[in-house]
Amino acid sequence: MVSRIIVKETPHIREQINKHKKFLEKPDLFNHAAMLDGQVYYNVQYWRWGKSKAAGYLILRSDGSVPPLAEARPVVRLFMSHNNAVISFTQDFARDKEKPVWMYQQKRDCLQELLPFCEHVMDAQTRQDAEDLIEMCQLMVNSVEELRAIYERGMHYHEEMLARNYTTIDDEKQMRDALLDSDYILYRRLRKQCEVQSAVDRIYHFFASSRLELAGKQSDMAKKLVTLLRDYRREELWRIMKQSIKDMEVQGVPYQDVLEMRQAVSEFNEKIFHSIMSSLRNP
Repeated sequence: MVSRIIVKETPHIREQINKHKKFLEKPDLFNHAAMLDGQVYYNVQYWRWGKSKAAGYLILRSDGSVPPLAEARPVVRLFMSHNNAVISFTQDFARDKEKPVWMYQQKRDCLQELLPFCEHVMDAQTRQDAEDLIEMCQLMVNSVEELRAIYERGMHYHEEMLARNYTTIDDEKQMRDALLDSDYILYRRLRKQCEVQSAVDRIYHFFASSRLELAGKQSDMAKKLVTLLRDYRREELWRIMKQSIKDMEVQGVPYQDVLEMRQAVSEFNEKIFHSIMSSLRNP
C-alpha cells in the first residue's frame, strides 16, 4: 500500500510540461495522481484562453518521464472518467438529491384523505388517475432516502481517494457506479411524472370544477389540492422535465432498466474518450 502521494511540480516535470505546451496555452497539473499497475502517474491539461474544453493532455510518470502513447492512453482515460464522475456526483447530484419533495407529500396526502369522500362520484378513469398520481408522489418521497444513501456511499469512496490523493481503477468504478445508480433513480422519477401528466390534468379539472358536497375540512383539502395541481401544471415545468429526460437518453430511446442505461452511457462515454485520446500529447 502506497502512503499519501503529494503531486509536486519538480524542475524536470516543469520542463516536460513546457516542452509539450503550445503557444498561448496554460498548463494545469492535476493536484492528485493515478496509480495503474503499480506505477504512479500525473495528468496535465492544456487550456486556451476562453475555451471550456482542454486543448490537450499529457501523462507523466511521477519521476517526470513521459510514457509512450500506448501506456498513457489507459491512464488519461482513468483520470478523466474518474474526474468527470466526481464532478457530476459532488456538484449536480449533490444538488438534485436535496430538491424538496414536500409538494408531492402534500398532493399524496390530500388525495388519500379526499378519496373516501369522492370515489362514489368518480368514473373508472378518474379513480385510476388518482391511484396513478398517488403512486407517483410516493415514488418521489421514497426515492429521497435512496438518493441520500447513494450519496453517502459515493462520498465515502471519494473521501478515501482524497485521503491517499491518487485514484485507481476501483475508485473510478465505484464512483461511476454510484453516479449511474443515482442517475437512474432521477431518470425514473422524471419518466414517472411525465407518464401521469394527463392524469394530473384530469384530476385537477375534476376537483376544480366538481360540485362536491364536502364538509369544511374536506372542502379546504380539495381547495389546497387544486392549488397544488395548478402550480404543478405549469407548462414550463413540464418542458424542463421532458428536456431533462431527452438529455439523459443519450441514444434517443427510453431505458427499461438501469442496465440499459449503463450500457447506453458507457457507449456514449466511449465517444468522449476517443476525442480525449486524439488530444493526448504523449509520443
